[in-house]
Amino acid sequence: MSLVYNIDMKKVVSLGIELDKDAKSRIEKRGGAVVSCDIPTSVDDLLEKTKDADVIYSDGDFLLESLSRLKNVFVTYPYIELGEFDSAELEKNGVYVANARGGNKNSIVEWTVFMALALFRGFLNKVRITESVPFERLKSLEGKKVLIVGHGDIGSEIGKRLAEFGMKVNFYNRGDDLMQKAKDADLVVNALNVNVTDKNLLDKKFFADLKSGAYFISFSRLWTYDLDGLIAAINSGVVAGAAIDCDPEASGDTENEFYQKAFSNEKILVTPHIAFATDVASQNGGEICVQNIEAWLSGKPVNIVKK
Repeated sequence: MSLVYNIDMKKVVSLGIELDKDAKSRIEKRGGAVVSCDIPTSVDDLLEKTKDADVIYSDGDFLLESLSRLKNVFVTYPYIELGEFDSAELEKNGVYVANARGGNKNSIVEWTVFMALALFRGFLNKVRITESVPFERLKSLEGKKVLIVGHGDIGSEIGKRLAEFGMKVNFYNRGDDLMQKAKDADLVVNALNVNVTDKNLLDKKFFADLKSGAYFISFSRLWTYDLDGLIAAINSGVVAGAAIDCDPEASGDTENEFYQKAFSNEKILVTPHIAFATDVASQNGGEICVQNIEAWLSGKPVNIVKK
């Protein structure tokens, strides 16, 4: 669907996301005119739909693959991680990318806390059981040491919540000695972003050298850790168990190789990219993107991704 707009206004193309009247009005007040298009079916389709756009608002379909072919455009999307790209190279082409930083933070934190309790307390196989089980003392979170690898908005919030359970919280920041930080951890939470320095940071040796009986939780991209190395450490008895949300596979997809490999190990609690998926996260992400567009049109950009 096309829209006739004043030549002096900035063309804002929304791909598969229907903006309400209030959002459109806010954008128009900043000099933007919204053109709504269907979800693209390919990279070429995205490029055609966004031809001459000043701003692209995308839910992510074919966006990552298209970035290197875009010119002179501001791009925003309603979540945090998109995948691997070189922001400096994009900026040479006048392309700037903004995320919805903080929008899904609490939803991911909720998933992480649930998984920590599930791993330490073994709740999942005790819910609605039909046969009696012998008395068993499982592990409390209280007094256990957790290393959160990544100290951004989400990692920081996870630390606050786990500290409320009495866990001893430590963080890994770039430049730290990772193994020194991890050596006594009862739980490692992977909260890394996709950056060049984070590629496979949590490798096979990392998992093999963890404290015996440690647990691992990750909602981050596979780019940041070695799934085969994790599974090997579980099979060898070093890592007691893990919880993984399979980002970046399509939400709900259990057929992909990543999910199937994680699912094949019974000590891994695996979910199909749903850690972020709540009503609040969706509302927050959409609102932050509108704010991103308003800020860009006003010449005061926010949430620009640097990687």
